[in-house]
Amino acid sequence: MGTKARLKFLNRAARFDGDIEFVDVIYSAVLHGDLTPSADHPLFLHVEAAAHPRLSSQKISEGNRNHVVGHLRKSVYASYVKDLYEDFSEYLAEIVNVARKGFTPRRIAAGHKVTLDANEILDCGSWEGVLDLVTESVFDRLGSMSNTQRITQLLDDVLGLNLDGAIVSAAQPYVELRHLLVHADGVATPEFCSTFPGFGAYENETVKLTSATVRDARAAVTALVEHIDARAIAAGLVVVDDMQ
Repeated sequence: MGTKARLKFLNRAARFDGDIEFVDVIYSAVLHGDLTPSADHPLFLHVEAAAHPRLSSQKISEGNRNHVVGHLRKSVYASYVKDLYEDFSEYLAEIVNVARKGFTPRRIAAGHKVTLDANEILDCGSWEGVLDLVTESVFDRLGSMSNTQRITQLLDDVLGLNLDGAIVSAAQPYVELRHLLVHADGVATPEFCSTFPGFGAYENETVKLTSATVRDARAAVTALVEHIDARAIAAGLVVVDDMQ
């Protein structure tokens, strides 16, 4: 059993598993000639000039067939990584709201500082009001962040979830890979290569996306979601209404 937020993440991620499998089926079919017309024209079976002008205008060759299907597969893989990131970001936003319900300021991890305006404290009117103000300060800070790595770190630091560093680290390159795909057209930056030396990326070269890449991304990010979920539940931060 886990949170409703976890189940929503798993369901969203699973929707794209079929896309990954199907594009591999198409890729294999092209390589085996299953979509090649017997007369070797047009480029693929069922291509029509009016409906598919781009494909119809391409030179007929096995090389072009392989290029087209290879580009399709790469595009689907990239979309998968991007969507996985969006799903993870949405999970973090939801788990922050879930944890807010089971949180009390006395549970803030030792050493974490909260800065409050003196007038806001005076306006609280009671000690309970001050505690509510502290809670709002903590979760407003979490909720306003867009950096998933920082949110994950603060969830650990502020709420004392004691997250396993190995699980967090295993997911991080795939979270950062999304930024490369969106902002650098998939080209590995020196920072990415130095931060994740075991990922196999090369500076100023496009990161090669394979079926193994997307499977590993799915497994690593899902493992992190499961871990955060389990730790939040174990810490007593999840109320019954948010369980599924």
